[in-house]
Amino acid sequence: MKNIYLIFVFLILLYGCKREEPDSNIVVPPGITTLQPLKVIDLASILTEPSGIFYNSKNNSLLVVSDARPDIYELDLNGNLLNKISVAGVDMEGVTMTKNCDTIFVVEETARLVSSFLYNGKKINSLLVDVATNPSHCLEGITIDDNYHLFVINERDPMLMLEFVNGIEVSRKQLAHSTDVSDICYDKQTNCFWIISDESKKIFKLNRNGNLLGEWLVTFDKGEGITFVNDKMYIVRDTDAKMYIYNKPM
Repeated sequence: MKNIYLIFVFLILLYGCKREEPDSNIVVPPGITTLQPLKVIDLASILTEPSGIFYNSKNNSLLVVSDARPDIYELDLNGNLLNKISVAGVDMEGVTMTKNCDTIFVVEETARLVSSFLYNGKKINSLLVDVATNPSHCLEGITIDDNYHLFVINERDPMLMLEFVNGIEVSRKQLAHSTDVSDICYDKQTNCFWIISDESKKIFKLNRNGNLLGEWLVTFDKGEGITFVNDKMYIVRDTDAKMYIYNKPM
Protein backbone atom coordinates (compact mmCIF):
# COMPACT_ATOMS: atom_id res chain seq x y z
CA MET A 1 0.00 0.00 0.00
CA LYS A 2 2.86 2.35 0.80
CA ASN A 3 4.32 1.90 -2.71
CA ILE A 4 0.94 2.56 -4.31
CA TYR A 5 0.59 5.73 -2.23
CA LEU A 6 4.04 6.97 -3.29
CA ILE A 7 3.26 6.35 -6.95
CA PHE A 8 -0.01 8.24 -6.58
CA VAL A 9 1.76 11.25 -5.01
CA PHE A 10 4.41 11.18 -7.74
CA LEU A 11 1.77 11.28 -10.49
CA ILE A 12 0.02 14.23 -8.83
CA LEU A 13 3.30 16.16 -8.59
CA LEU A 14 4.20 15.31 -12.17
CA TYR A 15 0.87 16.57 -13.46
CA GLY A 16 1.08 19.74 -11.35
CA CYS A 17 4.51 20.54 -12.76
CA LYS A 18 3.44 20.10 -16.37
CA ARG A 19 4.31 23.23 -18.40
CA GLU A 20 1.26 25.12 -19.61
CA GLU A 21 1.29 26.01 -23.29
CA PRO A 22 0.51 29.62 -24.28
CA ASP A 23 -3.18 30.24 -24.66
CA SER A 24 -3.62 31.04 -28.35
CA ASN A 25 -6.28 30.40 -30.93
CA ILE A 26 -3.86 31.18 -33.76
CA VAL A 27 -2.89 28.10 -35.73
CA VAL A 28 0.52 28.60 -37.34
CA PRO A 29 0.58 26.78 -40.68
CA PRO A 30 3.90 25.14 -41.52
CA GLY A 31 6.28 27.26 -43.56
CA ILE A 32 4.90 30.66 -42.53
CA THR A 33 7.58 33.02 -41.24
CA THR A 34 7.09 35.02 -38.06
CA LEU A 35 8.52 38.50 -38.61
CA GLN A 36 10.77 40.18 -36.03
CA PRO A 37 10.90 44.01 -35.86
CA LEU A 38 14.07 45.97 -36.47
CA LYS A 39 12.86 48.74 -34.19
CA VAL A 40 9.89 49.55 -31.95
CA ILE A 41 8.93 53.20 -31.33
CA ASP A 42 6.62 54.32 -28.53
CA LEU A 43 4.08 56.91 -29.75
CA ALA A 44 2.10 57.12 -26.50
CA SER A 45 3.34 60.63 -25.68
CA ILE A 46 1.91 61.87 -29.00
CA LEU A 47 -1.32 59.93 -29.53
CA THR A 48 -3.39 57.01 -28.29
CA GLU A 49 -4.99 54.14 -30.20
CA PRO A 50 -3.27 54.56 -33.60
CA SER A 51 -5.51 52.90 -36.17
CA GLY A 52 -4.06 53.72 -39.59
CA ILE A 53 -0.78 54.83 -41.16
CA PHE A 54 0.36 56.09 -44.56
CA TYR A 55 3.69 57.16 -46.02
CA ASN A 56 3.68 60.66 -47.52
CA SER A 57 6.43 60.41 -50.14
CA LYS A 58 6.28 64.14 -50.86
CA ASN A 59 7.22 65.12 -47.30
CA ASN A 60 9.04 61.87 -46.42
CA SER A 61 6.73 61.60 -43.44
CA LEU A 62 4.06 59.36 -41.95
CA LEU A 63 0.38 60.20 -41.50
CA VAL A 64 -1.23 58.43 -38.56
CA VAL A 65 -4.88 58.50 -37.48
CA SER A 66 -6.41 57.54 -34.16
CA ASP A 67 -9.93 56.31 -33.58
CA ALA A 68 -9.85 58.29 -30.31
CA ARG A 69 -8.97 61.73 -31.75
CA PRO A 70 -10.29 63.95 -34.60
CA ASP A 71 -6.75 64.69 -35.79
CA ILE A 72 -4.28 63.40 -38.35
CA TYR A 73 -0.75 63.24 -36.97
CA GLU A 74 2.23 63.80 -39.24
CA LEU A 75 5.39 62.12 -37.92
CA ASP A 76 8.93 61.77 -39.16
CA LEU A 77 10.23 58.27 -39.80
CA ASN A 78 11.50 58.05 -36.22
CA GLY A 79 8.10 58.82 -34.72
CA ASN A 80 8.65 62.49 -33.86
CA LEU A 81 5.67 64.82 -34.27
CA LEU A 82 5.97 67.24 -37.21
CA ASN A 83 2.41 68.47 -37.61
CA LYS A 84 -1.13 67.87 -36.40
CA ILE A 85 -4.01 68.33 -38.85
CA SER A 86 -7.42 68.84 -37.22
CA VAL A 87 -10.22 67.38 -39.33
CA ALA A 88 -13.93 66.78 -38.90
CA GLY A 89 -13.44 63.01 -38.68
CA VAL A 90 -14.82 60.64 -36.06
CA ASP A 91 -13.59 57.11 -35.26
CA MET A 92 -11.01 57.20 -38.05
CA GLU A 93 -9.61 53.74 -38.84
CA GLY A 94 -7.55 54.21 -42.01
CA VAL A 95 -5.75 56.92 -43.93
CA THR A 96 -4.26 57.33 -47.41
CA MET A 97 -3.38 60.04 -49.94
CA THR A 98 -3.59 60.57 -53.67
CA LYS A 99 -0.47 59.87 -55.73
CA ASN A 100 0.58 63.53 -55.76
CA CYS A 101 -0.03 63.76 -51.98
CA ASP A 102 -2.41 66.72 -52.14
CA THR A 103 -5.61 65.06 -50.85
CA ILE A 104 -6.09 62.94 -47.72
CA PHE A 105 -8.71 60.18 -47.49
CA VAL A 106 -9.83 58.54 -44.25
CA VAL A 107 -12.40 55.91 -43.33
CA GLU A 108 -14.75 56.66 -40.45
CA GLU A 109 -15.91 53.32 -39.08
CA THR A 110 -18.94 54.28 -36.99
CA ALA A 111 -20.42 56.56 -39.64
CA ARG A 112 -19.39 54.15 -42.45
CA LEU A 113 -17.90 57.02 -44.43
CA VAL A 114 -14.95 57.62 -46.72
CA SER A 115 -14.07 61.29 -46.24
CA SER A 116 -11.58 63.45 -48.12
CA PHE A 117 -9.68 66.50 -46.85
CA LEU A 118 -7.21 69.06 -48.09
CA TYR A 119 -3.82 69.10 -46.37
CA ASN A 120 -4.97 72.00 -44.21
CA GLY A 121 -7.82 69.87 -42.83
CA LYS A 122 -10.64 71.39 -44.88
CA LYS A 123 -13.23 68.76 -45.72
CA ILE A 124 -13.94 68.12 -49.39
CA ASN A 125 -16.50 65.33 -49.49
CA SER A 126 -17.83 62.14 -47.88
CA LEU A 127 -18.99 58.87 -49.42
CA LEU A 128 -21.29 56.47 -47.56
CA VAL A 129 -20.10 52.83 -47.73
CA ASP A 130 -22.80 50.86 -45.93
CA VAL A 131 -21.80 47.22 -46.35
CA ALA A 132 -21.37 45.90 -42.80
CA THR A 133 -24.03 43.82 -41.10
CA ASN A 134 -22.39 44.29 -37.68
CA PRO A 135 -21.99 47.94 -36.55
CA SER A 136 -18.97 46.96 -34.46
CA HIS A 137 -17.04 45.64 -37.48
CA CYS A 138 -17.25 48.16 -40.30
CA LEU A 139 -14.77 50.08 -42.44
CA GLU A 140 -11.15 49.57 -41.34
CA GLY A 141 -8.70 50.50 -44.08
CA ILE A 142 -8.24 52.49 -47.26
CA THR A 143 -5.70 52.85 -50.06
CA ILE A 144 -5.41 54.36 -53.57
CA ASP A 145 -3.63 52.83 -56.55
CA ASP A 146 -1.74 54.67 -59.29
CA ASN A 147 -4.92 54.92 -61.39
CA TYR A 148 -6.67 56.82 -58.58
CA HIS A 149 -8.93 53.86 -57.85
CA LEU A 150 -9.97 53.81 -54.21
CA PHE A 151 -9.92 50.53 -52.26
CA VAL A 152 -11.72 50.15 -48.94
CA ILE A 153 -11.82 47.12 -46.66
CA ASN A 154 -14.63 46.11 -44.32
CA GLU A 155 -13.38 44.41 -41.17
CA ARG A 156 -15.79 41.45 -41.24
CA ASP A 157 -19.45 40.42 -41.48
CA PRO A 158 -18.74 40.55 -44.40
CA MET A 159 -14.96 40.76 -44.84
CA LEU A 160 -14.62 42.64 -48.13
CA MET A 161 -12.34 44.68 -50.36
CA LEU A 162 -14.34 47.23 -52.35
CA GLU A 163 -13.06 49.23 -55.33
CA PHE A 164 -14.37 52.69 -56.24
CA VAL A 165 -13.82 54.86 -59.32
CA ASN A 166 -15.02 58.47 -59.05
CA GLY A 167 -17.12 57.54 -56.04
CA ILE A 168 -18.86 54.61 -57.77
CA GLU A 169 -18.34 51.02 -56.63
CA VAL A 170 -16.98 48.95 -59.51
CA SER A 171 -16.02 45.72 -57.73
CA ARG A 172 -16.09 43.90 -54.43
CA LYS A 173 -14.06 40.88 -53.40
CA GLN A 174 -14.66 38.55 -50.49
CA LEU A 175 -11.52 38.10 -48.37
CA ALA A 176 -10.92 34.73 -46.77
CA HIS A 177 -7.31 34.55 -45.60
CA SER A 178 -7.86 35.63 -41.97
CA THR A 179 -10.55 36.13 -39.35
CA ASP A 180 -10.62 39.90 -39.84
CA VAL A 181 -8.86 42.72 -41.71
CA SER A 182 -7.51 45.94 -40.17
CA ASP A 183 -5.77 47.93 -42.90
CA ILE A 184 -4.74 47.82 -46.55
CA CYS A 185 -1.82 49.33 -48.45
CA TYR A 186 -1.23 49.48 -52.21
CA ASP A 187 2.29 48.55 -53.33
CA LYS A 188 3.06 50.32 -56.60
CA GLN A 189 6.37 48.47 -57.01
CA THR A 190 4.59 45.15 -57.44
CA ASN A 191 1.05 46.39 -58.26
CA CYS A 192 -0.44 44.40 -55.39
CA PHE A 193 -2.00 44.92 -51.96
CA TRP A 194 -0.78 44.28 -48.42
CA ILE A 195 -3.36 43.68 -45.69
CA ILE A 196 -2.91 43.33 -41.94
CA SER A 197 -5.20 41.30 -39.69
CA ASP A 198 -5.52 42.21 -36.03
CA GLU A 199 -7.04 38.95 -34.77
CA SER A 200 -4.99 36.56 -36.91
CA LYS A 201 -1.71 38.39 -36.16
CA LYS A 202 -1.04 38.10 -39.87
CA ILE A 203 0.09 40.13 -42.86
CA PHE A 204 -0.82 38.92 -46.30
CA LYS A 205 -0.10 40.02 -49.85
CA LEU A 206 -2.75 39.85 -52.59
CA ASN A 207 -2.66 40.43 -56.32
CA ARG A 208 -5.21 42.58 -58.13
CA ASN A 209 -7.62 39.65 -58.34
CA GLY A 210 -7.48 39.03 -54.59
CA ASN A 211 -5.36 35.89 -54.90
CA LEU A 212 -2.93 35.16 -52.08
CA LEU A 213 0.73 35.77 -52.96
CA GLY A 214 2.24 35.39 -49.49
CA GLU A 215 1.52 35.56 -45.76
CA TRP A 216 3.56 36.26 -42.64
CA LEU A 217 2.92 36.35 -38.90
CA VAL A 218 3.74 39.09 -36.40
CA THR A 219 4.22 38.59 -32.66
CA PHE A 220 1.25 40.66 -31.47
CA ASP A 221 -2.44 41.29 -32.02
CA LYS A 222 -4.10 44.70 -32.48
CA GLY A 223 -1.96 45.57 -35.50
CA GLU A 224 -4.16 48.29 -36.99
CA GLY A 225 -2.16 50.07 -39.70
CA ILE A 226 0.40 49.15 -42.37
CA THR A 227 2.50 51.14 -44.86
CA PHE A 228 5.83 50.90 -46.66
CA VAL A 229 8.79 53.26 -46.86
CA ASN A 230 11.12 51.97 -49.57
CA ASP A 231 12.35 48.59 -48.26
CA LYS A 232 10.87 49.02 -44.77
CA MET A 233 7.42 48.10 -43.46
CA TYR A 234 5.77 50.18 -40.73
CA ILE A 235 2.95 48.86 -38.53
CA VAL A 236 1.08 50.70 -35.77
CA ARG A 237 -0.49 48.85 -32.87
CA ASP A 238 -3.66 50.14 -31.25
CA THR A 239 -3.28 48.75 -27.71
CA ASP A 240 0.07 50.23 -26.66
CA ALA A 241 0.45 53.02 -29.26
CA LYS A 242 3.67 51.58 -30.65
CA MET A 243 5.10 51.64 -34.16
CA TYR A 244 6.99 48.57 -35.40
CA ILE A 245 9.51 48.78 -38.21
CA TYR A 246 10.44 45.68 -40.27
CA ASN A 247 12.33 44.82 -43.38
CA LYS A 248 9.82 44.47 -46.20
CA PRO A 249 8.85 40.79 -46.49
CA MET A 250 10.00 39.10 -49.69
